[in-house]
Order: sequence, then structure tokens, then C-alpha cells
Amino acid sequence: MPLAARPWKRPLAAAVTAMSLAAIAPPAAAAGGHIDWHPCPQDTTADCGTLTLPIDWARPQGASFGLAVARRKATDPSARIGSLVTDWGGPGISGVDAVVGRYKDVFSPAVRTRFDLVSFDPRGFGRSGPVTCDMAAAGPQPTTDPATRRGYADLVAYNRRLAMTCRDRTGPIYDHIDSRATARDIDALRAALGDRKLTYWGVSYGSLIGQQYAELFPGRIRALALDSNLDHSRRARGYLDAMTSASEDSFDQFAAWCATSTDCVLHGRDVAAVFEQLYARAQAGTLPDPDDPTSGITPQYLLEHTQHQFAMMGSDDWASLATMLAAMSRQPSRSVPPKPVPPSGQGLGYDQKVFCADWQLSLDGPRALANTQRRLARIAPHMRRATLAWSVMASCQGDPVPLTNPPHRYRISGTPPILLVNNLHDPSTPYAFATDIARQIPAAVLLTYDGRGHGSYNRSRCIADLTDHYLIDTRPPARGTHCPATP
Repeated sequence: MPLAARPWKRPLAAAVTAMSLAAIAPPAAAAGGHIDWHPCPQDTTADCGTLTLPIDWARPQGASFGLAVARRKATDPSARIGSLVTDWGGPGISGVDAVVGRYKDVFSPAVRTRFDLVSFDPRGFGRSGPVTCDMAAAGPQPTTDPATRRGYADLVAYNRRLAMTCRDRTGPIYDHIDSRATARDIDALRAALGDRKLTYWGVSYGSLIGQQYAELFPGRIRALALDSNLDHSRRARGYLDAMTSASEDSFDQFAAWCATSTDCVLHGRDVAAVFEQLYARAQAGTLPDPDDPTSGITPQYLLEHTQHQFAMMGSDDWASLATMLAAMSRQPSRSVPPKPVPPSGQGLGYDQKVFCADWQLSLDGPRALANTQRRLARIAPHMRRATLAWSVMASCQGDPVPLTNPPHRYRISGTPPILLVNNLHDPSTPYAFATDIARQIPAAVLLTYDGRGHGSYNRSRCIADLTDHYLIDTRPPARGTHCPATP
């Protein structure tokens, strides 16, 4: 997703029922697709429209939905190459909002001169047949320990209630939301835009959509730039271990920065010791919230907010994280009730549907979950686990959603060069993901940013320039190219 405000959505899950991945012949490019463009109501300098697509690509003449699309035309029509289709990840970031305003200036003038910038709200989200749920019917999220028999049963029951209410509220499209379906939507969008081949840039979860497109339509690619990559060849253990290791690496990077920078208010202190003291107090229920001393910081809250700061796309602010931890450490120890958990938002059901349909992260009951938790704590003695990956895994226990797009070794051949871009210290899409993908895809070229955080394009002028050159002339940098970290 690089970009500023929303680092990672609170996803929820990872797939469950083990289905074999049948070799499905990709459908022909959608013929006759048409977009009626009109000025966007939010910004009349951009165009908005809707592309009608089948809900089920296996039944192209069946029920349909409207894919919401937006574009900004190339600033120099005489230099125009075609369309650059972008996916800002999430899953569940509005591409329409990105093009209309949120990220309209992310790409360089060289790119904006030559390409119409195009994006979309993915099926099941935003303006494109959104998943809607009755959170009251699903009930409150369980607070019992899922590593116990009772807690695991509560979690499974909640996951299934949530999926049921979302399916009932959303309608037929609910059963057809996975990344392969979105990749097919992108091919139909390419055809409707009049482009013979696709030029694409996707970040974070958008990298997975691009990988799926390359498997389905290898001969229809002009250029595919994938920034901050998810490794769809990994199953539960490999996924959770890599994500947890990356979270601990980010904490180590943060502690090292505090040791050398006077911008860190914890400079001169043992940051790891400070954090462990805070975690112990959170476990004991004696860590008041500096912003609301009547409620207490829980261990989960402490981990989530620390890792959230590491994962912010394009603009992590470690000075603010240090200030937050210092403020907590100044609070006198006293017993306080836990900070209330705010009610879940509408995106909860969409996250569950996408992740459970795309990933195979189910565990075999509470004992396996407890063993996994202990293993992750050994991998990450300070972060304990990657809270994002943990919530993803937890929300798919009990197979609430069919696994329609299971992880598998990459089967991508016959493409032009594919550019993979990744940060060396990325807590959300670990560098190990990118190196594994590069080994599996013969045409992949990995470009490395030797810095930290999630999202590469707007962190480094070097990365942006090399990505731009690839998008414009389809020539990737030399294999093994690194861009230096910048402050």
C-alpha cells in the first residue's frame, strides 16, 4: 500500500480449508467492456466511472457488479505511453480516493507526463459491491484466551457468526472475493482502457494482486512493478515466523536509533529494558494510559501500537514512538481497569473474507495455537509476535470462509522482466518474502532499499527513479541493485 496515513489495516485472517489449486484457464480479456467517464464529484480534474463485471468469472454471463474506477490523464498527451494501473493494497484501500486526492502526487512528473494514472476500489470494498456486516448480530469479540479449549471455541464461534452475517448482508459477491478474482478484474480493466498490455504498480497487498495477474496473464504484461512484497508461497509457519522475525528486527532498529540519536527521548537509556518493564506492568494491570489515567494499557495494546508505528507506510515517526513509551514509563504503577476495546469497524468482515480466501494459516486447535505462540515468543523476545499476522491467523480459525485461492509455489513464466522492490527492514512485508519470490520467478529482478519501514517508492529518490525508468522504458535495474538508506 507507500504512503502515508494508513500503514496497515487491521486484517484478520488467513485461510483455512485446504483446497487444491486447480489449474483454471484464464478467461479471455473481457470484450466490449466500457467505462462512462465523468468528472469526479470530489475533484473535477480527475475522471470517475464504473466498469460492469461478472461477480463470478466462471459464469461471465451471470450476475454482475460495478467496479468503481478513477483516472488522471497523462499531463502530456503527445508523450503518453498508456495507462498505469495502480493498487494501493490494504487489502481495502480505495484506489478511487488515491487517484482523486489521497496519493495523486506520489508519482514523479516523469510518470504523470506519460501515463494516465488509473486505480479502482477492489471488489467487495468501497464503491465496488462492498462487504457489509451486522456487527451487532456477530456479537462482541471474545476476550477468552484462544490458547485454551474454551477460548478457542469462543473464537471459532465468533468467526463463523461474523462470516455468516457478512454473507447475508452482502449478497452473492461475498463468495467471490479473493486476489485471483481481482486479478481478472484488472485484466478486464486493461481491456476497457484500450491497452494491449498492462502497465501496473502495486504496493503491499497490491503486490499479491500483481503476482496473481502474472500467473494468469503472463503474455499481457508490459511492465509489472511490485513494491513491498507478500510471499504467497508460504503457509502458516513460514508466514508467521517471517512476520514475527521482521517485527523484532524493527524493534532492534528502533533501539539502535535511540542509542545513537538525541532526537530519541529515550537516548541514554536501555530501550529494551524500558519496554520489558512496560510490558510486565501491562501484564500486571498497573500501567495507566498517559492520555487517560483511568484506564490501563494492556499487553496487546502496547504491542499493537508499537508495531503500528514501525509499519506506517512511507512515514514512520520513531521520535513519537519514543515519546509515547517515555510517557508510559513516567506513569506511577497502580491497578487500573484495562483500556476498553473500541467496537470493530465495517472493514472487519472484508478483511476476514479476503485473507481467509487467500491464505492457509489455520491451526489445529488450541494446543497448536499455544505452541505457535511460544515459538514466536522465542523468535521475538521483545515483540512476542507480529500482531498483524496474529490477528490474521486468529480470524480464520474454524474455517469461517472457504479457501478459494490457497498459497502455492509460484508458477510464473513467459513474462517480461518483473520488478520487485523491498525494504531491507520492513516489518509488514519482510525482506525474506522478496528474496524467496525472486528465487521462484525467473523473470524477477529484486531492487533493495537498505532502509526501514513499509513501502519503498516515496522513501528513496533512488528507488523512485529506478522504478520510474522501469515503468517508462520497461528496463529494470541490474540484478542485485541496492539503494542506500536515507535518514
